[in-house]
Amino acid sequence: MIKPYDYRISRQEHSYPTVRNNTMVKRFLKSDCDVMVKMDIDQKYPPHYFEFMVPLVEKHKVIGPLLYNKWRSRAYVPLMFEDNLFPYMPTPMTGYSGIVEVPYPHTNLFYAREVLENITPPWYDKMYNDIGTTRKNDMDFYFLDKIKAQGYKLYINTAVEVEHLVLEGVNTRLHNRWHRL
Repeated sequence: MIKPYDYRISRQEHSYPTVRNNTMVKRFLKSDCDVMVKMDIDQKYPPHYFEFMVPLVEKHKVIGPLLYNKWRSRAYVPLMFEDNLFPYMPTPMTGYSGIVEVPYPHTNLFYAREVLENITPPWYDKMYNDIGTTRKNDMDFYFLDKIKAQGYKLYINTAVEVEHLVLEGVNTRLHNRWHRL
């Protein structure tokens, strides 16, 4: 049973995303918490976000909100390397409502403890081409593929909308400066 309103917030500071994400899962599994939530800091979450989403985890195990692209207003953005990589979801999402199963949601997800307990470490990993110069996968794809290989489905809740804080395009110079900070 999920404990209502028992939230603990932890931010991982390691600069390497793969190590940081694996550390996050490891810390979660050492805790007595029932649900792990992964959130991005550049997004605007609706009021009562947790109260609305946490109860859905018990049934759906892995579920996230409907997330909009920061560069194109009101365009749904699943996890992807480039725009329109997944034509299965129209943008904007029309004709869909409620809980929708998707092959790859965005990484802002709520995970039931049992899902993470059933995946062998490393939970996140990056694979490169034979000479080690180009990624063959994204660590989030790898993680979600491991979840799906254990028989879990991935869902989004179209009733909960999350938007990026930046709605106007950011040029490369500003983007690179932001990441250096």
